[in-house]
This record gives sequence, structure tokens and C-alpha cells, in this order.
Amino acid sequence: MTEWLVKLSKCLLPFNPVPTGGDNWAGVAAILTLELEVLLVKRAEKPSDPWSGDWAMPGGKWSGHDTDLYDTIRREVMEETSIDLSSLLPIGWLPPRSPRIRPELKIMPLILLTSNKPPVVINEELKDYRWVALRNLVFERRYMKSMRGEVLADVYSMDKNNIIWGITARIIKEILSCIGVKT
Repeated sequence: MTEWLVKLSKCLLPFNPVPTGGDNWAGVAAILTLELEVLLVKRAEKPSDPWSGDWAMPGGKWSGHDTDLYDTIRREVMEETSIDLSSLLPIGWLPPRSPRIRPELKIMPLILLTSNKPPVVINEELKDYRWVALRNLVFERRYMKSMRGEVLADVYSMDKNNIIWGITARIIKEILSCIGVKT
């Protein structure tokens, strides 16, 4: 096992027991490669979506048909990217967190490991995807437009035109902190 994976594992809640989910719960998949790349998806632009056009990790809200949060994440990732999570190794969970604009929503990130990048086919909810090397991201503080107006936020730049911010940036910051990469 790689050194960064050992460090990360020590920061995570165990995969089992799987959180049950419920109303106002959601889950996202932090799909990592052995080279410490993460799959990010760019949400399609929709006026009704507060995260419209943002880079995020695939996932979504719990549904009454889901047996638990892993089922939620597995369903959402399959719908959004065509990736079957049963072929990936679940490493563990980061604790739940809430987006600033929806504090009642609890989101649990599941960390999964893949030895090779599975093919990605995005659906209409998404506009783009990238495998992003976490160590190449550039951290900065920047004013970002939000539903509450401009807010000063921690962000990661993939390049000049592609910024990761909000809850996705907070998840990335926590992963990097766990493995000892300072931002």
C-alpha cells in the first residue's frame, strides 16, 4: 500500500457500518487512483441548481428507494458517469458536512480506490469530467459568486478557467491534509 493511502486511511471512518442516509442526506464519491488523481465532474448549467456549472465529485441525494448511503452513491455515480462502484475498493468515509447554502443537508464523502481509471460516460446532468492530480492543484483564496453574493472562499485552481470551490474544495483540502500535503 502506498504511503499516502496508509495516512489517508487513518483519517477515515470505516466503510462498515455503512451510514443509513435518509431525508436531507447525500453522498459523494471521491474516486482516487494510485497516482492520487481524483475524478471530478462539471455540473450542467441550470438556473434552478445552486451548484450549476461547478466542479464536484459525482454523487447525489438519498432517495427513499436507497437502502443506505453507499446505495445512494452507487446509484448516482452510475447514473452520472456510468462507473460501477462495485469494481472499486471502498477505503472509508469522511465525516458528514453541510454546504453553506443548505446547512440542513448532510453530505458524506466516500473514498474509493481504483487501480485504473474506469471509462466515464457522463449524462445530461453533467457537462464535463476530468481526472485531476491532487498534488498539482493550486490553493488560493478568492472571491466567488454565490447565491448570497460574493464570498471569500478557499479554492483550488486546475487551470486559469477551472476552479474548485465550496464543499468539493473542503473535501479535497481534508484529503490533502490527511496525507500531509500542506495548502
